[in-house]
Amino acid sequence: MHGGHRAKGPDRNGTGGPPGTGGGAGTSRGGARWPGALLEAAPFVVGLAVTVAIFLGTRDKLGDRIATHFSGGGTADDWATTSSYPWVCLALFGGLALLFGLGTALPGASLAARSAWTATGWGTAGLLGYLLSAVLVVNAGAVADGTEARLPWVQLVAGLGAALLAAAAGALVRRLMPSAWRGPERGPLPGAAERLTLRPGERAGWSAHNTSAVLTGIGAGTFLLGAGLLAAGLVGAGLPLLLAGLLTFALSAVRVTVDRHGLTVAAGYLPWPRTRIALDQVATARAQHVRALEWGGWGYRVSPRGTGVILHSGEALVVRREDGRDFAVTTRDARTAAALLNTLAADGDGSPRPGGG
Repeated sequence: MHGGHRAKGPDRNGTGGPPGTGGGAGTSRGGARWPGALLEAAPFVVGLAVTVAIFLGTRDKLGDRIATHFSGGGTADDWATTSSYPWVCLALFGGLALLFGLGTALPGASLAARSAWTATGWGTAGLLGYLLSAVLVVNAGAVADGTEARLPWVQLVAGLGAALLAAAAGALVRRLMPSAWRGPERGPLPGAAERLTLRPGERAGWSAHNTSAVLTGIGAGTFLLGAGLLAAGLVGAGLPLLLAGLLTFALSAVRVTVDRHGLTVAAGYLPWPRTRIALDQVATARAQHVRALEWGGWGYRVSPRGTGVILHSGEALVVRREDGRDFAVTTRDARTAAALLNTLAADGDGSPRPGGG
């Protein structure tokens, strides 16, 4: 049973969990997610539309290839086929729209964090849209093969200005949105259940599958970018990105299990990597709210707070080892997992293990 616990005794009948330990206890369900996702994706859609419109308007002035990369002095030093340019733009804007759109649905983020996420997305779209459009304009004014195209540094300054204006606009739009459209806000985590009561001879296990929207978005965006570069014939740059996107997506989910073996955290779609904390290594377990940035970001993290598998900000199972180190994994229904782990790690007479706090 995902997100809960299952106990089996000699009669093979399941026992219920502690009162009020249904899944998803750590975050509020309020708030519509789609309006927030559309808010994050909108600037990339607009940026793509503007870039494609400029491409169509300048197509007659462009040759078979255009300059796509420029040195510090603004001189062209790399080129690509003109026909591939819209596909590269589609991959860039599409991947970033997916990344930022998924990011808005993250549970556990504060209003300030969501505003910063929106400003970052809109600013990225503004910078990217300006520079990709500027590349077309300077190529349209050069010779047919783009050899003499130049992109002076003032264009980069103008692009940064466009990014700042777009970021300010995004933050303003988010502030003006109805609160119900802003996505789920962080809610208080209920008090953790310290122990589960098991009948003599009864065995119990708990398991939950958890997915990271951030890592899923990064994996999908990187994959799309790599696919776009491959379609443009840039195999050397596209293939590594495509493979990196697949690997990131494969590692975007984990399965958390508590049973007689202890705590096991395994990749959701791969047989590895796998982390296990045996019962004799568990001093105590608790459910608490964690913030991804305080643990160093998303993924497997090593920080002053301890080690952990952080998929998002929100509800987490935190295990204090016998040596005093903490290990955290974000998961739904962490209260039940912590309570069961404390019970299984207890001595046979039901008392807490030494050092359990």
